[in-house]
Amino acid sequence: MIEGPAALGWDPAWEEARRALDPEGAWQPVRIAAEHRGAYHAVGPGGTAWVELTGKTFHQAGDKRALPTVGDWVLVERWDAALAANGAGVVRVVLPRRSFLVRRAAGEATLPQPLASNVDVGLVMTSANSDLSPARLDRYVGLLRDGGIEPVLVLSKIDLVADPGAAIAALAAVSGGRVVALSSVRGEGLDDLRALNGAGRTAVLLGSSGVGKSTLLNTLIGTTQEVRALRADERGRHTTTRRELFVAPDGGLWIDTPGMRELAQWIDDDEEVDEHAFDDILALAAGCRFRDCRHTDEPGCAVRGVVDPVRLASFLKLARERATGVTRQSEAQRIAAARKAKKKPAPPAED
Repeated sequence: MIEGPAALGWDPAWEEARRALDPEGAWQPVRIAAEHRGAYHAVGPGGTAWVELTGKTFHQAGDKRALPTVGDWVLVERWDAALAANGAGVVRVVLPRRSFLVRRAAGEATLPQPLASNVDVGLVMTSANSDLSPARLDRYVGLLRDGGIEPVLVLSKIDLVADPGAAIAALAAVSGGRVVALSSVRGEGLDDLRALNGAGRTAVLLGSSGVGKSTLLNTLIGTTQEVRALRADERGRHTTTRRELFVAPDGGLWIDTPGMRELAQWIDDDEEVDEHAFDDILALAAGCRFRDCRHTDEPGCAVRGVVDPVRLASFLKLARERATGVTRQSEAQRIAAARKAKKKPAPPAED
């Protein structure tokens, strides 16, 4: 049972934000633990209960970023009644987020998909025996840094390979050195992960299906997440089907997520095109002779020949994708707005 908001990461800064929006203290601060269709599970004083938005609030939301997501702090009316299973609590306010993990919705060009909020550290998991793609890990790191979240790469299942050294070195090149080697079977790396996410801190687990997220969560906090064996080709299977917040016995908070097949960054119209996953390359690029150096064949390039060619190719590819994504996203939004305006009925004629 949750004794109070402090067990979920509540602190004086959150209290100050609450008072600004609810000076009378009429509403209960709770945290969103899981999303469902039109409703949410929230955790707070006394346990877990259903909460929901009013229909007006839901329909006035511009997109999903305006709605609660897992990790959000919300102020709820009728919390005690909801705990007693006497209807759902009513979400009145979503407190301003400290960090926000969002991607472009799978298969969509105009819709953002929030993944988690108010996260301190993002653990990007990849298994030692398969699924090792530095380019894909670069995307995860960029996504986390865009959201204001510290990234750490976790190399799981090191007990399944004779020597994980080469894989650890490859991950270190992506993350700038923040790598944890993990074997849930042998218990290696677990203390390092617990140290990253102590009481009151929130971590999100990211990675492809089958890399060991649910197994790690079961080991750390004793959840009953389903764990399924690898297929014969060593590729993972989906086990987690929704994002959900869990509280560990030591007070750390963990958000589990399903494996993501598509990983495209959401780019706001006023956001500069930048690749936060490549801070090392961006620092070197400051020394290039030309400010618009593409790091391909220009003279005086401070990047080419210094950075590993594979990593540089990944940087250039993501930069092109992101620049193209801005154009595609803006064009898709323009088309969607035009279609919506076309369907809108004409106002009645004046007498």
